[in-house]
Amino acid sequence: MYQRIEENRRMTENEACLQYPDHYILMQRDESDVFDPVGIVLFIGDNGDELFSLQVSLPVSHGVVIEGLNHRRSLGGIVVGN
Repeated sequence: MYQRIEENRRMTENEACLQYPDHYILMQRDESDVFDPVGIVLFIGDNGDELFSLQVSLPVSHGVVIEGLNHRRSLGGIVVGN
């Protein structure tokens, strides 16, 4: 499930991750700059695949789906080498 963000705040990707830590975020970036991109938060949701499908179906130029801070912490795992 996702919801539209009405206030359309401009922020960096890192600020959006902090603002919506438990959600996935669909942003429209100003340009395709990869280092600290700035853009407008359009939608937040609890499913990244759903937001990606929404990005594809809507004409969102320079759109990107990012994870909130709490989703980014779950990258753990143990790697054991021989």
